[in-house]
Amino acid sequence: MIGVILRENDNKYSLNKEIKKVIDDYNKICIAVYPKTLKDFKKIVDICDGFILQGGLDYKEIEIEMIKYLYEKDIPTLGICLGMQMMGVMNGTIELIGNNSHQSKEKYVHEIIIDENSKLYSILKQKKIWVNSRHIERITSTSLDIVAYALDGTIEAVEDQNKKFFIGVQWHPESIMDENSIKIFDCFFNS
Repeated sequence: MIGVILRENDNKYSLNKEIKKVIDDYNKICIAVYPKTLKDFKKIVDICDGFILQGGLDYKEIEIEMIKYLYEKDIPTLGICLGMQMMGVMNGTIELIGNNSHQSKEKYVHEIIIDENSKLYSILKQKKIWVNSRHIERITSTSLDIVAYALDGTIEAVEDQNKKFFIGVQWHPESIMDENSIKIFDCFFNS
């Protein structure tokens, strides 16, 4: 079972359909969660094999506490876009970008450079890949390992190699579903 922390907008909770499809394609059960307390979240974590932190526009402090708990328990966690930003914010900072060079609905928007000493590189086996991009904020510092950058210096991936799988990516692999996306999801679902 894979947990997905829902996004909340105007008191409505949403689950990204593309993420749900990926989970279904891997023959996993999706558990969409948005507990109001950390105590309730801890009960759910015990029945999940991993968590996907989906993208969105805004997050709540309780979500950072949830991610810290996933980190402490070494639960496989994949952060996507805002999900990656929340992972980074555990002990870092975030800022508005101020331009729209990272906001596009195109399949591929820009290239990123991946650290060859990272888990992400060991998964993808590539130093450079093309990604999509539709975020308006970015992290500027974090205690996690920063393992990929856009050419303009935007942090594009973070991780902790000491965990089973704790990787955040700024792009949306669930929307591309190319060879690189499949490698990331394969590794996550097999962690």
